Amino acid sequence: MSYYQHRNAGPTQPSPLMDKLRLYHVEMNPYGHRVLLILEAKRVRYEVYKLDPLRLPDWFSHITMHPRTSPGQLKIPVLEIPTENGDKYLFESVVICDYLDEKYARNPLHSRDPYVKAQDRLLIERFNELIKGSLECFDTNFAFGSEQIIQTLDIFEKELGVRGTNYFGGNNPGMLDYMIWPWVERLYLLRCVNETKFDEKRSLFPNFADWGDQMQLDDVVKKHSKSPYEYFDYYKNARTHSMGYYL
Repeated sequence: MSYYQHRNAGPTQPSPLMDKLRLYHVEMNPYGHRVLLILEAKRVRYEVYKLDPLRLPDWFSHITMHPRTSPGQLKIPVLEIPTENGDKYLFESVVICDYLDEKYARNPLHSRDPYVKAQDRLLIERFNELIKGSLECFDTNFAFGSEQIIQTLDIFEKELGVRGTNYFGGNNPGMLDYMIWPWVERLYLLRCVNETKFDEKRSLFPNFADWGDQMQLDDVVKKHSKSPYEYFDYYKNARTHSMGYYL
């Protein structure tokens, strides 16, 4: 596997790909974190080019000016794919992750049951409420207790109870597990703010708390994990006008 963790995007566009994938990613961006997890879970050859969102090179801006993207909207992350007709680009973390699961047969992450797969997609969409809650929480000096977060966690708590498995994917993490994990991992930073209050909230969701404990032991998750203190220090010091790339 080719994973270049410290390769930074420079003023010159990288050369065309040969036998691997290339991910353009902003450090600390949870959407890119999603894609990293799926790349690792599928065990494909890939490399990562890290971008500075405040100093994006001109060639990258050109890549994101694609007719399938919204006008004037930069898309991060971006997956570059080698094809017989030249390199192609994919945008949107959900689209990228679905592509990877369909393209690479090893370790299928989506359920083979069409109904379960559809339900998982709905839960991924529902999880957007937690993402909104995280934004609200981090923008108000890490105030913990956002109703969006609590209501969404309750849905996933009950879903784990109904499924009766360690993971949403069954005995091993599946697509739903990896798609929501980046934001859950960041929620642990709230322990740095008020550990007692965090543990009180954790006790309200025993299934989800156990799931989080198991996810932290997963080899794929550990490959790209950061500690709560790293997240806390980062978000505490992040410049407000650039936060959209990170949450």
